[in-house]
Amino acid sequence: MAARRLLQLEEEERRKPKLVIPTPQSLFYPYEEVEAMAQYIIETSHIRPKYGLICGSFLGSMISLVEQPVVIRFADIPNFPAGIEPNGSLVVGNVMGAPIIALVNRFHSCDGYNLATCSLPVRVMQLCGVKTIMLTSRAAATSLEGPSDPRFGSRPFSMIDSYDKDLLAMGLDIGQEIGINKFLHRGVYACLGGPAYETVAEERALRTMGVDAVGMSLLPEVIAARHGGLKIFSFVIISWAANDKPVEEADKDADPGSSRTEEKEPMEVSPLRVQACCDLIGRLLYDMHQER
Repeated sequence: MAARRLLQLEEEERRKPKLVIPTPQSLFYPYEEVEAMAQYIIETSHIRPKYGLICGSFLGSMISLVEQPVVIRFADIPNFPAGIEPNGSLVVGNVMGAPIIALVNRFHSCDGYNLATCSLPVRVMQLCGVKTIMLTSRAAATSLEGPSDPRFGSRPFSMIDSYDKDLLAMGLDIGQEIGINKFLHRGVYACLGGPAYETVAEERALRTMGVDAVGMSLLPEVIAARHGGLKIFSFVIISWAANDKPVEEADKDADPGSSRTEEKEPMEVSPLRVQACCDLIGRLLYDMHQER
């Protein structure tokens, strides 16, 4: 009887719901683990990159500018998370003489990745030796949680002037030189979690706050780069039109909480404009590296 009762108690214990203890995101990838990832990349590529590049899907062709690229798959990097796409990788090489490391297929929180994973590539690039990072995205907030490791950066820190003014001015000058200045605009970018598109009411609220473009990525990397003391340059390609007209032109009787009335397709962005953006990044890398 005693043995039967013991087995019964063990069975009841197995059926009890397990206690789940949330892990602070900062503990997912401790410094030593990120350092091992960076060391593997340096030893594999025999290059210590100075510039980091994380491109949105529209500028994937930027990778073709990398000279003698060393492609390192996510799966081969110790403890590095696997991407959704099977060809997720880092590319190390040179662009116009500038040693860079580029991310192919970024991580998105709307795909189920936690923010620690979204910003991990920036941490890895930082420990590889990157001092300046360039970020792009297509467009139509995050936080740092848990214990702080001062080897990544100190807390608290300011997000004011996160985007480097000198790089911004240099980018605008290059845009004028290559004839695309009329397509370049300075503005404010907001990140929403996604994957749902914003409602008309949300779009109006963002516009009221001075937001010019909205997307589902970019900011986790910007915050991690700012925390690590990296110089940041970023731009987005507008590929969706706004749902709604500005408030003064909008139908005052429209439902303020309504969403898209029909599914919108991305606006067509000509290959020439995409190539022009790639040329801008290439020239910016060249000019930065020549000023070192």
